[in-house]
This record gives sequence, C-alpha cells and structure tokens, in this order.
Amino acid sequence: MSTAEKIKRIILVALGFAFSTYLIMSGVAILNQEDVNATQNEMTK
Repeated sequence: MSTAEKIKRIILVALGFAFSTYLIMSGVAILNQEDVNATQNEMTK
C-alpha cells in the first residue's frame, strides 16, 4: 500500500469517527431536550 493510499485511509477513518461522534452528540442533545420539555410540561400541570 502506497503512502498516498495510507493517508487517504487515515483521513476517511478520521472523518468516520468525527461523523459518528457528531451523530451521537446531536442524538443525546435531542433526547435531553425532550426530557426538559417533558419535565416542563409536568410542572405546568
């Protein structure tokens, strides 16, 4: 495997990790926001 192929592979792996981390973080943020809305709705009842 040439050096250029290794570099491309490393970049793709890094992008994959970054994208998966972003998806996990945004999913957690959405879940947390839903929890906050649920607790606010319970408080207003």
